[in-house]
Amino acid sequence: MGNQMSRRAFLGLGATAAAVAGATVAGCAPAKQETASSAEAAQTTKADGTPAFLVQPEVPSAVAEEKDCDVLILGLGLAGTAAAKAATDEGAKVIAVEKQPEDTYSVVSMAGDWGIVGSKVQKDLGIEFAPKEDIVNEIEKECGWRADASFWSYWYDHSGEDFDWFIEGADYEVLDSTAEDLESGDHKPNYIRPKAFPPLEGYDYKREYYPYFHGSVTTNPNMGWACEAARMSALDKGMEVLYGTTAEQLIKEGDAVVGAYAKGADGAYTKINAKSVVITCGDYGANPEMRQYYAPETVIFEGGVNTGDGQRMGIWAGGRMERGPHAPTTHHMGGVLGVDSFLQLNTRGKRFMNEDIPGQNITDALVRQPVALDGETKDAGIKSWQIFDSKWPEQIGSMNDGHGYINHYVPADQVDQYATVLNGFKLGYVTDQMVEEQATVKADSIEELAEKMKLDAATVKAEIDRYNELCRKGHDDDFGKMAERMFPVENPPYYACSLTVGGMLYIFGGLECDLDMHVLDDDDVPIEGLYVAGNSMGRRFLVEKPVVVAGLSLATATSFGRLAGANAAKGV
Repeated sequence: MGNQMSRRAFLGLGATAAAVAGATVAGCAPAKQETASSAEAAQTTKADGTPAFLVQPEVPSAVAEEKDCDVLILGLGLAGTAAAKAATDEGAKVIAVEKQPEDTYSVVSMAGDWGIVGSKVQKDLGIEFAPKEDIVNEIEKECGWRADASFWSYWYDHSGEDFDWFIEGADYEVLDSTAEDLESGDHKPNYIRPKAFPPLEGYDYKREYYPYFHGSVTTNPNMGWACEAARMSALDKGMEVLYGTTAEQLIKEGDAVVGAYAKGADGAYTKINAKSVVITCGDYGANPEMRQYYAPETVIFEGGVNTGDGQRMGIWAGGRMERGPHAPTTHHMGGVLGVDSFLQLNTRGKRFMNEDIPGQNITDALVRQPVALDGETKDAGIKSWQIFDSKWPEQIGSMNDGHGYINHYVPADQVDQYATVLNGFKLGYVTDQMVEEQATVKADSIEELAEKMKLDAATVKAEIDRYNELCRKGHDDDFGKMAERMFPVENPPYYACSLTVGGMLYIFGGLECDLDMHVLDDDDVPIEGLYVAGNSMGRRFLVEKPVVVAGLSLATATSFGRLAGANAAKGV
């Protein structure tokens, strides 16, 4: 196949950083990545300027084994599992290649939110989503109209039935509300919880600058049992899995992809011949060179697991990366009161924004705040302080609803009734004890609060006085926060939660594809035999990862994984 790559495939994003970070790829939990020096960058760039990570390896000179199948799936995460189940449903002979060893293989993670529309689970709960045009247009707006609206239309129309299909055969129960308690009675270990349901009384998404659309569900304790149900379905229908094996490059005959070379843990290569190949290898968040090249703004974040194997293989086979800006998932979950819209001061003691924005967007603001002058605060990575007073229990119900918000106060005499939801992760409920234990600092005066935050007391007092003045006026002259969420800081004791920029889960930036899930070449022509889904695909998220619907990434990975697997099996 050679090491040739077109200029358009090479550029991908258009105008991107010319230098490439020289750090090597870390493991599953890479440390914070720093931008490489020019000398280091030169060591990872060929003479023609091609970054080393885009240089195709040589074809293996020796192959230990050769296998044949109808559909080859590269990566058995969520999207790959959906593709495998769909392909075996069509009667295809499926081989899946998975990096993880069989004895430790798992797709379990904290993630469990599914932004699905119209599933049987939702219908049984009486959940109805907002109209398609409202949701799709909001997603497009937040993505700068760079995402493909036809993909989002498909998601709205199919994600519910795709979820029902994906969890077929699983043993679970469905809770009636987010706060339903499981501490008593006979309950199943796996269950589905509606997300932020029922909605806050009087909540109207049409009034919100960043609306939240209620209707998502959460698989608890995580998404593992849902994926296992789909994986077992594919295995029962004959899927073969090569665990502990890494797909290294695709095989082409003429213009068609006809298989892949994969390397086992022992270093031996297997040649897998296939009628169709589905790339579901995840994102490139753990590849510092790709991050520096495609999304240099993300190098400040820790996080990432996948190394962009699928994107690189697709490019070597003639595909191209979608143009950016790519969208990092930096879901800031805030402090003990989440991302509620309380006053925020930066590390110079100054208010700097309308605080009524979700966690993804709060991160966008925090990364641009000055570093702290105090050495200890700087080393801790603190960028701002969320400040509230003792009246917080009666104020949180006025905040926005949904992902990352805390809206429900649980009095001490009711804690036993909310044990399940209080033990969950940022599900919207909070107690006095949680605030007392988890707030970073507490003080009886503004001066003491400033001292504990290591900020200039006069500056902090002036900013809080100004904020209180605007709260009493009922209009935020400085940043335009809605009056309903302007609460003066004047009732001691006072609390402050320190916020860093947060971490990064994924980078959404993948191979260009059409709605049949074919990978596209430089001329937007489908590459025969090559499909893509999940975080290796493009067209879903660009610029920003919206949180207006919780669980969009899982839902779309399922829907487009199913579509890719079915089309690969049928040769569509």
